[in-house]
Amino acid sequence: MTGKKTTASSAGRTRKKAKVVLEDEEEAGLEDEEEATVTLSVEKDALECDICCLPFQSEVFMCKNGHSVCAKCCIRTNGKCWTCSERIGDIRCRPLEKLLAAATTSCMFKSNGCYDVISYLEKVTHEETCQRAPYKCPVHGCAYSGLRLGYHVAQDHGHDDDGLASVVFIYGKAVATVRKDEPFRVLLQRNTERVFLLLNGHDLLQGRSLSLLCLGPRFQDGVEVELKYKMEVSGGAPGALTLSASGTIPFARRLDGFQAKGFLFVPDAYWGSAGSISVTVRIYV
Repeated sequence: MTGKKTTASSAGRTRKKAKVVLEDEEEAGLEDEEEATVTLSVEKDALECDICCLPFQSEVFMCKNGHSVCAKCCIRTNGKCWTCSERIGDIRCRPLEKLLAAATTSCMFKSNGCYDVISYLEKVTHEETCQRAPYKCPVHGCAYSGLRLGYHVAQDHGHDDDGLASVVFIYGKAVATVRKDEPFRVLLQRNTERVFLLLNGHDLLQGRSLSLLCLGPRFQDGVEVELKYKMEVSGGAPGALTLSASGTIPFARRLDGFQAKGFLFVPDAYWGSAGSISVTVRIYV
């Protein structure tokens, strides 16, 4: 028995047709105590909130007219349906919640080698930490996105004519020259695909903010790694204090959208007439 194809629209979006295929017990030759197998094929947006367009999680609410939203958007709209303005937040959409709890899906990074079959409700969490997720090259204009970011940066951007002159760590220490007008300096470790960015922020008055970011795998041999750092900047003038900062290095897949939570403030006076400073960076576990 094949269910009818239906279409629905909400919040200005038109959902594509969904198809439901139900196999009868008699046709499938199932015994009385066994349940029929239901195969449900739907477009991706049918399992997403109409407001935030993110996948539904464990709690789904609906108004009396059947419009559904996720729990966060239910609060965000002050309990008022986005589509029909009816009250929403008192009625749970139990059938959809049961469907979501039973649904499984593949990882979006299957093409990179992740063949895990995961619960639909755990899809977002899984993909945030998936070890087969690609990393995007931070160099402006470069379209590379893959698993071997360290090798790519060393081969394609690790030369002086690229303006990067990547520094290879030796014994966990590197001394890098940072120019005042460059957004970051690339630091590499041997025998790993991790790429460290010494970020030069331009968001402070009378100085610059230096911070570290790791583009690379957070896990090693299935164990989460916590990397720490210490950076130092010596003053150019005699008697000037040595500036230092330490902390835990954040991980990310791409530089775009990253905002540092901790940084070392370097006043303009430290940059000298050449507009550059020497930064010593140590990275350790």
